[in-house]
Amino acid sequence: MQLRPTLNPIIVRELHTRMRGVRPYLILTLFLLLLALTGLGIFQLMQQQARFGITVLSAQVGQSLFRGLTFVELLLVVCLAPALTSGAISGERERLTYDMLLATPLRPAQILWGKLIATLSYLFVLIFASIPIFSVILVFGGVEPKAMFKALSLLLATTICFGAIGLFASALLRTTARAMMLALVLVLLLILVPLLVSSVWGQFSNPPGQPVPPALLYVNPFSALISITTLGASHALMHDIPMIHMGDPAGGLPLLGLFSPGVIHYGPGGVEVLPIYRATLLVYALLTTLLCWVSAHLVQPRQRWRLRWGDLGFGLVSAGLLVAAWFSRDWWMVAPST
Repeated sequence: MQLRPTLNPIIVRELHTRMRGVRPYLILTLFLLLLALTGLGIFQLMQQQARFGITVLSAQVGQSLFRGLTFVELLLVVCLAPALTSGAISGERERLTYDMLLATPLRPAQILWGKLIATLSYLFVLIFASIPIFSVILVFGGVEPKAMFKALSLLLATTICFGAIGLFASALLRTTARAMMLALVLVLLLILVPLLVSSVWGQFSNPPGQPVPPALLYVNPFSALISITTLGASHALMHDIPMIHMGDPAGGLPLLGLFSPGVIHYGPGGVEVLPIYRATLLVYALLTTLLCWVSAHLVQPRQRWRLRWGDLGFGLVSAGLLVAAWFSRDWWMVAPST
């Protein structure tokens, strides 16, 4: 008898039920429409600057579109990922189907992974469906495909990590409303705490005026996005790319400038952009593994914290990530030059 790997039935069931009706396609349409309107608004903003006599080059339009579109897509991912996964386990408990799900031959870890992958697969569809809109950036220039690949990697890592946060809240609490509230609070803490601390760091540092430690911003996806979408002076000169005035790191988008402290460093050698996105990808991988490990124990019906063979897999993945982080520390551990 030939043994063939079978797809997790949780994934099959969730995908069949999730894609029924008009709602998923309506969300996809609104998602793409919002991105298209954002791109059109940025283009009109750059044209308005040109009407006032400001020289606007095609590459600068491409850079502004890149920043604006990635920011809006990341904002939607941050909001949708924990909201969609926060009802994965608690929803089964509310429908009184959780006990029947545990009675199947599937192990709790398989149920957990099936729920996570099935829920996030719809977000992956949203992300990859937006690629044709991002291709307009290449028409204007000013952005390398390598930078777009980095932004896509950050979007995928953020989707998985923040989805794991929602899954953890769903496994911890019994009602979807409470799980969604907890997930959104945790997400806000990851974003707002580094933002608030970095905004006042220079006033309370000793001596005053010290730069923000990059490690403080590793968990903030928007700071990582700034490090990808902002061109440093040396990079722009090396590749002969027109650079938007660095007094406004967001390139005409003031909202993005809120996340620039600690990422944009004005040193004696000029403007320096710290690539903190590298550490963010590693931190998100470790955080996702930890949250999935805890959630795998929370979904157990009894003896939740007894060690099982599945813990060995989580331990090996965590150890591998820590070893990789140690040997690549010169790549991701960055500091502003003095």
